[in-house]
Amino acid sequence: MNLRSQSPRHGAALILGISLALAAPCPAQGLKPPTLLETAAPEADELDIRTTPVVRAVQRAADSVVSIYVLDAAAPRESEALEGQGSGVIVDESGLVITNWHVIGPVVLQPGRHRVQVRLRDERRFAADVLSSSPDHDLALLQLELGGAKVKPVTAGRSEGLMIGETVIAIGNPEGQANTVTTGVLSAIDRSITVRAPDGQVRRYTGLLQTDAAINRGNSGGALLDITGKLVGVNNAMAVGVENIGFAIPVDTVKRVFQDVLLSADNLASVWLGARVEDVDGVPVVTAVAPASPAARAGVRSGDRLARVFDRDVSSALDYARALAAVRPGQEVPFDLLRGRAERVALRVRAMSNTERDLLARTGLELEIVDSKQDAETVRKATLLFYSGARRGRVPSLGSVLRVREVQPDSPAADLGFRAGDVIVATRVPDFFGARTAALRSVEEFADAARQFSGGRMFLVVMRDGEALEGELDVKRL
Repeated sequence: MNLRSQSPRHGAALILGISLALAAPCPAQGLKPPTLLETAAPEADELDIRTTPVVRAVQRAADSVVSIYVLDAAAPRESEALEGQGSGVIVDESGLVITNWHVIGPVVLQPGRHRVQVRLRDERRFAADVLSSSPDHDLALLQLELGGAKVKPVTAGRSEGLMIGETVIAIGNPEGQANTVTTGVLSAIDRSITVRAPDGQVRRYTGLLQTDAAINRGNSGGALLDITGKLVGVNNAMAVGVENIGFAIPVDTVKRVFQDVLLSADNLASVWLGARVEDVDGVPVVTAVAPASPAARAGVRSGDRLARVFDRDVSSALDYARALAAVRPGQEVPFDLLRGRAERVALRVRAMSNTERDLLARTGLELEIVDSKQDAETVRKATLLFYSGARRGRVPSLGSVLRVREVQPDSPAADLGFRAGDVIVATRVPDFFGARTAALRSVEEFADAARQFSGGRMFLVVMRDGEALEGELDVKRL
């Protein structure tokens, strides 16, 4: 009763005093104060118990899984440069890394505007080149600039024979959290998904593995392991709006695409030459040349054997891909070829971007950008033509225009009557109010517009000798 009648402050002090008294040691008895949560070194048998098969699998493969960062090449500070991230798997001691095409899509679609940085689990960082890629398989091949450093490749398993319900482990870089590990089971095989890729195309991927191991943003391109730590898949997608549904490309598919597509050097990420190069009896050989391609125009023939590209000896298709890793669209590539029994042929092939390649296939047009520094009068005339009737007085310059470099015979562009030297000024694109006239100042803008009219007709405003022409260009569906 007396305690209840005391003030809260007095009562609190009394209770605190009691607590301290209870916790105080008794000097007379020589007792030491107890140590809470005392750390004890784990015994050997405890480590054996804690080292589960999952732990052993992660220890075996974790050093082979990398974080991939797509950075703006023009950003002054790295903290401001990040534009995308994902994961990858080291597959060769020379620093070859497999990842998803959609992870490095911006690098492929806009060559020169981005750079790639790869970080390992031990925090080492390396610049990387995109050697080749295949959007149809959602796979890409990177080359780390190791400078003599050592890396650990993953051990590949087999996806054939995987059992529904067996344990699988996903390692990746979700939301920038490097080497995050999740576990689950193989839920299903031979699944299909439909996605919109970075280039705006809707693609369907088939034959995928399904797992309930958590695969989040940034896991793309990372490793899916079996319980032994062997690679059985490359993670590539998660189901949106639901939990515990992720997808991976089976490792058997990855191996086939690696050998037949990525190493063929016909899918170079930054540029397209149109020459398929494969290893034949240990020698890099041109096995096919695409019609109207830069290689065909330069005189490269099927059956030619590669000796040198630039100043580098070429002894394999992979050497060829590495030699072209830093090539940019518009750059001329010197080839040293062996033809027939003894003939040596020197050629120069102008590299074309994949966007230019896409336009060539859809329309038959090969275009070049002309800016005000190169030809101020052409840009001025095109600007006045574009704004004709729209406003009076001073108008802002278009800055650059597209000029036709070549027209492929028997193409939609040839059928419409295009000529080399024509300037493409504008197109009409759909918008909220129906349609609007949009200037075309880059190959990328033209390609984006052409994709909207795939399989149909594209209205164009063209300037020829200062005069305005209009027409509808058929756009092939690829």
